[in-house]
Amino acid sequence: MRRYSRNRGFTLVELLVVIAIIGTLVALLLPAVQGARERGRMASCMNNLHNIALACTQYHDLVGSFPSGWIISTDPTNGQYLQNYEGWGWSALLLPYLDQRNLHKDLGVSTTRLDKVLASGNANPNVKNLISTPLKIFACPSDTGYQGRGQVDSTRVLAGNGAQQGGVTPQGVSNYIGVAGHRRVTRDLANTGIFYGNSYIRMADIPDGTSNTAMVGERDTLFCHSGTWVGPQNSWDLSSVDVSMVTGYDQPRLNAPPDPQYGTQHALGCGEGFSSLHVGGAQFAFADGSVRYITNGIGYLYVNSQGSIACTAVSGAGSNDHRATANGTYQRMMSRSDKLPPNDL
Repeated sequence: MRRYSRNRGFTLVELLVVIAIIGTLVALLLPAVQGARERGRMASCMNNLHNIALACTQYHDLVGSFPSGWIISTDPTNGQYLQNYEGWGWSALLLPYLDQRNLHKDLGVSTTRLDKVLASGNANPNVKNLISTPLKIFACPSDTGYQGRGQVDSTRVLAGNGAQQGGVTPQGVSNYIGVAGHRRVTRDLANTGIFYGNSYIRMADIPDGTSNTAMVGERDTLFCHSGTWVGPQNSWDLSSVDVSMVTGYDQPRLNAPPDPQYGTQHALGCGEGFSSLHVGGAQFAFADGSVRYITNGIGYLYVNSQGSIACTAVSGAGSNDHRATANGTYQRMMSRSDKLPPNDL
C-alpha cells in the first residue's frame, strides 16, 4: 500500500506573521542605519574642518599670519576703499594649502582683484565655471540645502560691480565660515576674532590660547543661507551679500531657528551666525587645529553697553564689551583676547 505525502505550505496567517516580524525588524534597524550614516557624514565634516584648520596653520607659517577675513578692494588712483566691489575671502586665499593650487592660479587670487576676475566673465566664460566650482573640502556631507550642484543660495549670488560687467555668477558654496568675533562690523574695522577685513592676526595675537579660540565654524544652507569659499560682494555695507558670506559672529545663537521677520540678514538671524544640520549643535575648528562639537546648550549671553543692539564700536565706550565677565562661553570662545576663562569649553 502506497502512502502519498503532501508538502505542507505556509498558511496565509503564517505569512502575515512573518511579514509583520520582518517589518518590525526593519523599523527597529532603520534609525540605527540612518544614525550610522549621519555619524559617517559628521566624521567627514569634522575631517574637512580639521584640514581647513591645518591649512590656516600652514598659511600662518609661510606668511606670518592667518589669512585676512576678506580683501577690501581699493581705488589704485587714490587708495580709497571701493563700495559694492567684490573681494576675495579667507577661504580663497587658502586654496593652495587645500590641494587647489591650480584653481588658485587660474583665478588669479594672488594677482587680480575678485571684481576684475568677475568682470572678465563675458570674455572668458571659464571664469564663471571656476567661480561656481563646488569643492568637497568646503561642503559638509550632512548639508542638503545648496543650490544646483553646489552653489550659494540665490539670495547671495554676487551682483556687484564686477559681476555686473561680466555677468552674475553663482559662487561655489561653503559650509565653513570664519569666526569674526564679537562685533557686527564690515570694511577693515577690527574685530575680536581671527577673520575680519584686511586682518593680520598672528598666533601671538591670541593670548587667550589657541585651544580656547574658535577659528572656523559651520553654517547650513537649508535654513541659514550658508556662505561661499569665493568672497563677499560688498565689504562696505551690511546686506545679504556682505562679509557674512565668509564670516560669522557671536550674537546670533548657535542654530537659531530661522525667523522670516529677520530675512537673510539681521543681527539676530542665523545667516550671520553659525549652524548645522547635525542634531543638537555644530562643529568648530579651533586655532590649535582641534575640532569640537559645540552643543546648542552652550552658555550663551551676549553683553554690550547698547542693550540688544550689536556692538559696532571699535574704540570708545563699546570697544571692550567682549571683555564683560557676564558674556557666555559661546561669546568667549570667539574672542581671542578677552582674558576670560573659557568656562565649560
